[in-house]
Amino acid sequence: MALTKKLTALLATRAELDANLSNKLRKSILQEAIQGKLVEQNPDDEPASVLLEKIKAEKDRLIKEKKIKRDKQDSIIYRGDDNKYYEQIDGQTIELDCETQFPQSWQLCRLSFICQLIDGTKTKGKRICLDAKYLRGKSAGTMIEQGRFVYKGDNIILVDGENSGEVFTVPVDGYMGSTFKQLWVSKTMNLHYVLFVIRFYKEMLRNSKKGAAIPHLNKQLFYSIIVGIPPIEEQQRIVAKVNHLLQLSD
Repeated sequence: MALTKKLTALLATRAELDANLSNKLRKSILQEAIQGKLVEQNPDDEPASVLLEKIKAEKDRLIKEKKIKRDKQDSIIYRGDDNKYYEQIDGQTIELDCETQFPQSWQLCRLSFICQLIDGTKTKGKRICLDAKYLRGKSAGTMIEQGRFVYKGDNIILVDGENSGEVFTVPVDGYMGSTFKQLWVSKTMNLHYVLFVIRFYKEMLRNSKKGAAIPHLNKQLFYSIIVGIPPIEEQQRIVAKVNHLLQLSD
């Protein structure tokens, strides 16, 4: 009986280690990906600095069209001659406490530069309510008469509740649930790469929720995340490699 109890305990420990290994492996893959350690850099790729200029032009156009809002702070991050990172915020320069050394061909920016949380378009007409239970397949869904409309293929992010920071791709046209915001991502970026970044920081965002009764996504923290921006061709290689490795880990 003593050996049986010991075996039972060892099997339980093994199951726990297996479960934790899968999660840690996935996080390690994402970390390597967004820090430039997963695929090789190609000097023939279009520089990431050009990509940032394209994103800025895209944002300026959308701001004029009142589809997104202007950033609250004008931030520019660059690497100095001393190989340290600096940020210019509204004309003032500060040194960043950045432990990661990104590839020389990459650029850095705040997450707010490449994505925003927006409300979606308010419309009327009977459509399905895209709440968390429906999106997780735990509910058949309910029809409502009006709401914030999003298209199939759009991405929405939970901003209220225990799982704040979780992103869903909309399966059908419908109205966002009240706990969601639409996630706008620059079309100049590879969408899947940006989602990998958010997915990597999901645990940090969950542990930094604001509010006592109903926890809310800490939007200030969300927008302040520093993101390494590879050339667009490298983003595509990273996404392909990550998907391959995640399939292997499964």
